[in-house]
Amino acid sequence: MYSQAENTITNNVLLMLSNLYSINPRYYEEFMIGIIDDSESYEVIPQFRQQRGNLGNGIIDGHIKVNASRIIIETKIHGLEGLDKLLKYTDSFHKNEYCLLLHLSTAKYTNKDILTFQNRLKEKHPEYSILFQSITYEELVAQLGAITESYHYEDLLQKLNEDFKDYCVKSNLMPSSKDILRAMACGQSFDLNIKYQFYFDLASRGYSPFNYLGIYKWKAVRYIGRVENMIEANYEVGGTLDVIDSTHEVTEAQKVRLKAAIDESVAGGWDLEYGHRFFLLKDFHETYFEKKSPGGIFRVRYFDLEDYFNPVPKTMEEIATSLRKVSWE
Repeated sequence: MYSQAENTITNNVLLMLSNLYSINPRYYEEFMIGIIDDSESYEVIPQFRQQRGNLGNGIIDGHIKVNASRIIIETKIHGLEGLDKLLKYTDSFHKNEYCLLLHLSTAKYTNKDILTFQNRLKEKHPEYSILFQSITYEELVAQLGAITESYHYEDLLQKLNEDFKDYCVKSNLMPSSKDILRAMACGQSFDLNIKYQFYFDLASRGYSPFNYLGIYKWKAVRYIGRVENMIEANYEVGGTLDVIDSTHEVTEAQKVRLKAAIDESVAGGWDLEYGHRFFLLKDFHETYFEKKSPGGIFRVRYFDLEDYFNPVPKTMEEIATSLRKVSWE
């Protein structure tokens, strides 16, 4: 963390990119190609060749090539950087490199401004080929999500995607929808989740804001409900519920329901007495929001229902019915 908010954002963006490369350089390369929309020039994976010609002067037995590249990132929170300042940053580029100047903000330059800046780049560096891209944090999150979808079996990638999206949402770097569905993978707890219309998770785990929670199992979201309360609590079986934090005041009815749910869960082998957050649901309905692609999900998956419905149905019963008619990958 830094004293200036923009420095903190830059640090988190670089950390995301660094972690993405650490998981697999191929993921990083595909991510950047998607961001800059250039599948021909940008490469980070070494090219291995044998028996390669030496410009007409013999044959090289083994040849390994890594293309030189340099990316400069200017980070703003909501505004746009002055073009004069951006132009000054290009002095750090070198000839014979792949040169990319990336501007990150919640706002984007107009096409007219981008064209003007590209012309100024050519005037200042006629011998260079410098690519300029203006992108939003929302586009950055979307591209990471697309890579994650392509490699759904990669748990570390799923976690990185979840954490970076959470950070951007909580930092108000991307628009927030009022119709976010958080689908949670359920295994042996499925029957308990349905019976008590609740879900539990470690209190230490963060989460993005959401309105609806879906119970996922066997390749589909099977039940959906509206979030009634989120409660962090400790509880000794047969004792008193110690509420540590909650999004709303915890009613007596909610306490009774939660204690019964924890009692039965503990009896079934779940260790829920300490360090957990409980999501209590209402307007609970059965549905079938199917995942068409192979494999399951890594613990959690977020959906913006505005991407599926326009407008989003108003009642939970209508949402549950409508979700049966669409699918996801």
